Amino acid sequence: MEEEPGRFEILQIDETVREHQLERLARVKSSRDNGAVSNSLGKLKIAARDNENTMPAIIEAVAAYATVEEICVALRDVYGVYEEPAF
Repeated sequence: MEEEPGRFEILQIDETVREHQLERLARVKSSRDNGAVSNSLGKLKIAARDNENTMPAIIEAVAAYATVEEICVALRDVYGVYEEPAF
């Protein structure tokens, strides 16, 4: 039996997955070296501000267990948020 064009099966993810991921995130944040995270995010901000290649600083931040959100906030602090101009 073929599906009708334009009909897709919607993926349903159990709410317990969210809770499990939040628990894992809390464990990582509690066990990481917060000084190393802060230092690596500081280096990332400097690289971004000085218009240098940010990839080495991003890799260092990831190795220190910085979260994607923390890395994005560091870059947002330097670059700001793009807002499309209204015409």
